[in-house]
Amino acid sequence: MKRFNFNTTAKAVFSAGILSFVLAGCGSDGVDGPDGPDGPIGTPIKSATFIKSTITEAKVDDSKLLSLTFKLADAKGAAIFGLTQTDIATISFGRVGSATELGADDIINPNPERKIWLSYFNKDKGEGYFTGSSYFDGSKSTCTDCFTDNKDGSYSIKIDKAIDTLEKYDFVADATNGIYLSIKTTNDQSKTLVDNSFFYWVPATDVQVEKPLQILANSDCQTCHRAGQAGELSMHGSKHNTEEACSFCHTDYNRYSKQDKDADGNAIGEAYAFDGSIKGMVHSIHTTANLSSDGVYPQMTSNCLTCHNPNEDFNLTDSWKADVDTTACWSCHSPSPAAEAAGVKASHKQGANCFDCHGGEGRGRGAESAHYSLNSNNLASKIKVSFNSMSVAEDESSIAVNFFVKNGNDVVTLKQIDPRPYKYGGFNSAIVINGVLNDDFLVNYQKVGINHFVEQTDGSITATISSNDFKIKTLLDANSTIALSSQLHVCSRKGVIADCSTEDLDLNKQSAPYVTSDTYYFNVDGSKVDSSPRMQHAEMKDCQQCHTTEITHRYSNDLDGCASCHNGTRSNSNLAIKVHSKHYVYDSSGSLFFKKTECQACHGDEGFSIQGIKATASPVAFGKDTNGDLLVVSPQTAACVSCHVPPYGLSESTISHIENNGGVIGTIEKLGIPAADYDAMNVQEACSTCHTDNRILESHSNWGGH
Repeated sequence: MKRFNFNTTAKAVFSAGILSFVLAGCGSDGVDGPDGPDGPIGTPIKSATFIKSTITEAKVDDSKLLSLTFKLADAKGAAIFGLTQTDIATISFGRVGSATELGADDIINPNPERKIWLSYFNKDKGEGYFTGSSYFDGSKSTCTDCFTDNKDGSYSIKIDKAIDTLEKYDFVADATNGIYLSIKTTNDQSKTLVDNSFFYWVPATDVQVEKPLQILANSDCQTCHRAGQAGELSMHGSKHNTEEACSFCHTDYNRYSKQDKDADGNAIGEAYAFDGSIKGMVHSIHTTANLSSDGVYPQMTSNCLTCHNPNEDFNLTDSWKADVDTTACWSCHSPSPAAEAAGVKASHKQGANCFDCHGGEGRGRGAESAHYSLNSNNLASKIKVSFNSMSVAEDESSIAVNFFVKNGNDVVTLKQIDPRPYKYGGFNSAIVINGVLNDDFLVNYQKVGINHFVEQTDGSITATISSNDFKIKTLLDANSTIALSSQLHVCSRKGVIADCSTEDLDLNKQSAPYVTSDTYYFNVDGSKVDSSPRMQHAEMKDCQQCHTTEITHRYSNDLDGCASCHNGTRSNSNLAIKVHSKHYVYDSSGSLFFKKTECQACHGDEGFSIQGIKATASPVAFGKDTNGDLLVVSPQTAACVSCHVPPYGLSESTISHIENNGGVIGTIEKLGIPAADYDAMNVQEACSTCHTDNRILESHSNWGGH
């Protein structure tokens, strides 16, 4: 047999001839057939990286079975195809009703005017308890004809779950009804996609309406529980990720018997009635987290406005002031055994009607006065310390600082400032003085206590700061910008300022929380400086998303107030180390709560940038050597190693890389070099040449929770 060798061209020609022959054999008449229907335009569900559902229609038939139609789209609004019934994680259904519909035995002290959410899918919890926590789950349903893919990015479903209110109340067609839909699916990259959507309407008229019973915005929760972080709202299999979703099941009447257990699963104490309503659950969780040693909640639970931010568009925005709901009081004031073990004092017995004594004229304080208007912590957030002048003595032996402490237009006197000594030395009430040079503060922690204060005839206070007691010469020799802030405490009782009584303070009959502090700046000649000379890597408003007014040590309105003490001279306690380590925290279950690698949560759009760190910036303290001398690293390097410490993200090769690019870091065993040697090195870091803003964000975006 002869063998033939075909080159590439010959093969192509030969193949084309064969193909022509085959097609000719099909009997084609050479006339094109009609065009087929256009294929759908959109994204297959397995290729999607984002989903958004929108309920477009809902019906309740004569058998009281719910059906709905919804659209599914990607981030650009394009349709998403291929959703299945198993991707329907939740359909919950309910209506607005009166608290009295449940009766006095099922909800405490019902008020005829009070409207609550009533679930159509209740669950019997035994022992007389019930909840609104039943719902349709597409992955568990055996229905084979409930779900329809309309092939255009829309879907319809008629659920086979009948309304069951445990005979407590009825379906009402002319009331505002609502649906909660949760979609949960996984794409080809094993990424879980979740979306919660809602629809409110009056079935009798088929008219869509606005969300009812609006108390607070989902964003009020997500300022702390930020989407994409491990501490986000993502409950019960990660399918409920909004406050609105929680309220569909955690209705006001949610109660069940609960038994606390230890780490080994053994029962602790007696079983008790647990309030599983949205308010009871949230108050209990945040109270316990605030007061337990391993909790992460950064703000006093009693500061209602931490979550209940006023919103004129919400019809129930002021409901926390209403004094009509005893169960809301119990959720903090009569805690479960778990909360009590965490340090919460059970002030009154659970079961009593709080409003027999509280909330009315001639009675004890209600919610607004107790937690806000007549609350000493709220008062402290309104008191302001303002620095009027700073003058240097001619012989530079002292600095005189004059300031006012005011509550509105009223001057706070020296007798109303806490005079007690501080348990770690010095005094509770003090001002802080420092100097700014090369983008950092010069000296370590200079508190000028109340023993240096003298009241003036106009009510202002002058503090004389002697160079014998404080490092005044260091600040003046450097010709630094003088920075002043306060750590003052003003005495009060139930929100009313009073002359201080050390006896009453020690017996907790008076309060003396920190008062609000801004940082003020002066040139050495005494002229005022309008703004901070330091680069601001974050803004206090970013911190106050979670902390509102209370941050450890003070009510502070700016970060320089923190950095003045936690500056680059502080060994292992500079602000970057302090903040980053505090936000790499775990809640009581051991789960990572806050990803410190989500840089923009605190640093905004640009504050994380190392490109903005000046070449002339001061080195940063990172410990001390065996002789007690300060060890420092270069400033751009410090920004990185405040998180990337051994063993994570720092190795000998990384250290070599940093040093080869101008950084100063020391060794893996002891970060930093002696501060006295730093200036001679003529440090010129080049980190930001490669580690641009976009690369920093990209490197941290898929950190994975480690």
